[in-house]
Amino acid sequence: MFWEKKLAQWVEDVKTKANLPARLVLWDGQQHDFGQFAAPQVTLHVKSATALPYLLEPSLDNLGEAYVKGKIDIEGKLSDIINISYQLARNTVNSASKLARVRRYFHHSKASDKKAIQYHYDVSNEFYQLWLDENMVYSCAYFENGDEDLATAQIKKIDHILTKIQLQPGQRLLDIGCGWGALVLRAAQKFGAQCVGVTLSQNQFDLATARVKAAGPGRPDRNSSAGLSRRRRTVRPDYQRRHVRARGPQESAGLLREDSRSAGR
Repeated sequence: MFWEKKLAQWVEDVKTKANLPARLVLWDGQQHDFGQFAAPQVTLHVKSATALPYLLEPSLDNLGEAYVKGKIDIEGKLSDIINISYQLARNTVNSASKLARVRRYFHHSKASDKKAIQYHYDVSNEFYQLWLDENMVYSCAYFENGDEDLATAQIKKIDHILTKIQLQPGQRLLDIGCGWGALVLRAAQKFGAQCVGVTLSQNQFDLATARVKAAGPGRPDRNSSAGLSRRRRTVRPDYQRRHVRARGPQESAGLLREDSRSAGR
């Protein structure tokens, strides 16, 4: 079968470039290992041949889309899955065009991130006030009952995040990608937390600074990030680890909320 040959060739090609602790299990029971290991850290279960085009050009987007569409199942820790996806993409480059795509996806800089953020958000605060809710929350909302207005659904989302991380009065909260400060303001007013918000947008910084006060010194007890990697254009393999390192004591907690989308939307 054409796809089976392409798949076997792909696995062997990756194995010559990297020794990955990952296993591919096909719908007919065939197994392909991407390296030598006692037990795989990540196992990809392919449910049908329709998943193979996604695998032959692997990326977080393609693997995520295949998973959402039910074409594959993935076993393993999230950090291992992200790392293996990165390694598969990096070692599946076989043409100049693919190399360019992979480089665009994975290689960027602080300067390019900042430029992209400012291009998107620094149009003007007045523009975003035209269509965002009164708190200017620019991420998904939580419609618990389905009949909430947008402002109520956004507050429910924020409260859900702060409850999930078990925020307590007097704790320090670091909000990574704070936007116009809605979450840190809510955390201070309702939960009694000391808050620090981080944004690359000058307009967001100016407005958020006017709405909340900076927190005291020291590492945070809690942190959150609502959809930041979507804004950053890429998801770096070490992003989750850095998010964890931002927290101080062992009993600290954090929450990452991300978006997914179908191709073409």
